[in-house]
Amino acid sequence: MTEYALGGYMGQILRVNLTTRKMSKEELRPEHARKYIGGSGVGGRILYEEVPPWVGALDPQNLLIFSTGPATGTNVPTAGRHTVVTKSPLTGYFGDASGGGFWGANLKFSGYDVLVFTGRAHKPLMLYVDNGEPKLMSAESYWGMDARESDRAIRKDIGRMDARVATIGQAGEKLVRYAAIMNDEADRTAARCGVGAVMGFMKLKAVGVWGDQKVPVRDEKVAATIYKEVTAHVKTDPDKISFSKNGTPGYLAEAWELGDAPAYNWGRSDFGGPGDPGIEKLAYPGGYEQILTGTRSCYLCPIACRRVSQVNDGKYRTEPNVEGPEYETQAALGPNCGIDNVKALAKLNDLCNLYGIDTISLGGTLAFAMECYEKGLITRQDTAGIELKFGDADAAIEMTHRIASREGFGNILAEGSRRAARTIGKGAEEYAIQVKGMEIAMHDPRAFQGGGPHYACTPTGGRHTEGITMGLERNGRQVLGYPNPMDRFSTQGKGRAAKVIEDWWTAINIMGWCIYAEPAWGYPSEELLLRSYTAITGIPMTLRDAMKAGERVFNLKKAFNVKHGATRAEDTLPKRLLTLPGKSGAVVKLDETLPEYYEARGWDPATSKPTVEKLLELGLGDLSKDIWG
Repeated sequence: MTEYALGGYMGQILRVNLTTRKMSKEELRPEHARKYIGGSGVGGRILYEEVPPWVGALDPQNLLIFSTGPATGTNVPTAGRHTVVTKSPLTGYFGDASGGGFWGANLKFSGYDVLVFTGRAHKPLMLYVDNGEPKLMSAESYWGMDARESDRAIRKDIGRMDARVATIGQAGEKLVRYAAIMNDEADRTAARCGVGAVMGFMKLKAVGVWGDQKVPVRDEKVAATIYKEVTAHVKTDPDKISFSKNGTPGYLAEAWELGDAPAYNWGRSDFGGPGDPGIEKLAYPGGYEQILTGTRSCYLCPIACRRVSQVNDGKYRTEPNVEGPEYETQAALGPNCGIDNVKALAKLNDLCNLYGIDTISLGGTLAFAMECYEKGLITRQDTAGIELKFGDADAAIEMTHRIASREGFGNILAEGSRRAARTIGKGAEEYAIQVKGMEIAMHDPRAFQGGGPHYACTPTGGRHTEGITMGLERNGRQVLGYPNPMDRFSTQGKGRAAKVIEDWWTAINIMGWCIYAEPAWGYPSEELLLRSYTAITGIPMTLRDAMKAGERVFNLKKAFNVKHGATRAEDTLPKRLLTLPGKSGAVVKLDETLPEYYEARGWDPATSKPTVEKLLELGLGDLSKDIWG
C-alpha cells in the first residue's frame, strides 16, 4: 500500500454489502480527511451523501459506519476512540456513538480508517479483518450469545485471542431501539442512538479486527515529547491523580449537591430520606467501595479512569473483574430510578454490558415506566405481575431481562420512552424525559442554563458528550474566551457558550481523542491537543481552525436532520424541565437562551435551519439545496 498523503490515516475505507457479501476497498478522500477529519465527521459526510430521507433506520439501505480519527492508534495519549455513525432507530435522525478501549486503535492497525456496512445478511454474519484482509464468516453459532460470551468465543475460534471484537448482545439481535455495540469483552461500548439495533437488523453479529501495521505520524519526536509531558502531568498533578483514583463515580456526590443529577424520573429533589443517604450508598468514596476491585485503562491512556468491579455472592453476583458502573449509569439506574443498592446497580450495569444496552436510555425508560406505574397509567396486569415501583431493584432487573428479549411489557419499553408513551397513552407523554426520542443524559439543565439550548438542539438528542457547559459555567475557560466563571443560573451568554463548547467537543471527537483528554492533559490542554494533531497529520491546526472544523461537522449533522424531516418544533425540552424546579431550585429558561443560541449558530430563528450564508462560510454550500430547496 502506498503511503497516504496525510499522517494519522491508513488511507483506506472498506465497504461491505451484507446482502451480496461483496466487499471493496477505496481510498479515503484526502479532501474529506482535511475537511471533516474523522469520527462523526468523515462518517457523517458518507452518511449524508448516501442515505436518502426516505430510507428508515431499520432498512437495508441504511449505513452502519465505524470511523476513527487521525489520532486514533498513534503514540499520543487518550487516543483510543472510534465512532459508530448511522441513521438512528431511536430518533429517526443522525445517530452516532463513541466507543473507547482498544478496538478503534486495532482497526487502524488492521489497515483501515473506516468500515462501511450496508444491506442485510440472509443469515447472521461477522466480519474479521486480519491485517488488511477482510473475511465474511458465518456467525450463526454466535447468534443468541451475550456480548461477552460471543467476544470470547469468536477470538478462540479464529485463533487470535489478541484480536479485538465489537459485537452485539441479545438486545441488538432483538432490535431494542437503544441497543449498544460492545467491545473489549463487553467492557467498553458505543452505546447511544441505538447503533446496536442497526447492527442487529443487518444480522451482523460482530466485527473482529487485528493487525500490526503502524499508524504514520509525521513528527514522531514531537508526539513522543507530548506523550511524556502528559503522562508526567497525569502522574503528578493532584487533580489528575484524584480523577484516576475516583473516575467518573467520584462526581456523583458532587453532582447531587449541585442539582446536576436527577432523581425519580427528574421529578423529585430528595433521594433516600433525610440527609440524602441514598447518594452516599452509591457514591465514591462511599458505598461504591463495596464493589470496586481496581481500575483499567484504554489504549495508551495514563489516566486509567475505568472502574473494575465485582459482586461476589447473592442474587446480584457478577463475574469477577468486569467493568463497573460509570457516573451516567450510576445516576440513570440509581437515583433516577430510586435505587440505592450499589450491588444491584453493579448487576444492572453488567446486564446492560452482556445484553448490549445503553444504560442512559434504559435508566430513562425504566424511570418513565416506574412513574407511569405509580400514577396508575399501567398496572400489574400490563407488567405481568412486576411491581414496577421506584426503588425496586429486583423489578428493574427483571424488566431489563424482558426488554432485552422483547418479552411482554418489555417489548413496549424496548421501543424507548417516547414510543412507549404513545402506546400507553393517558398522558404518559408528559413523563417521557427525552429529546427527539432519545432519553437525555444525566446532567440536569436546571442546574446550569447553558444545558437548555444544548439538550434542545443537539442533532442526536439530549447528549452530554456533544457539549456540556457545566464546567465552563463553574470555572471559565480562558482559551475559549471565558476567563471568568459564569453565574450558572443566569441565562446571559448561555446560548453562545453552548455553541462554543459543542464546537470544541465535536473537534475533539473527530480528531480521535477521548473527551477526558482535556482535563487530563493539563493547561493549556487545547494547545497541546492542536500541537499533537499537527505532529500527527502534518497539517497546521490553530484553535480557530479546530473550532471551525467542529462547527462544520455539527452543522453537517443538523443538515442531515433537516433533510430527513426535523423541524424547529423539536428544538425543545420536556415540560417537566421547563416548569418544575429541580434540586437546584431553578427551571430551564429556554425561551431566554434559544434565540441567542440560534444567532450564535447562524441558524434561521423561524425554522432553525442553518442559513445559506452559514453553510457557505463552513464550506457546506452544496447542502443548501437540500436544506432550502
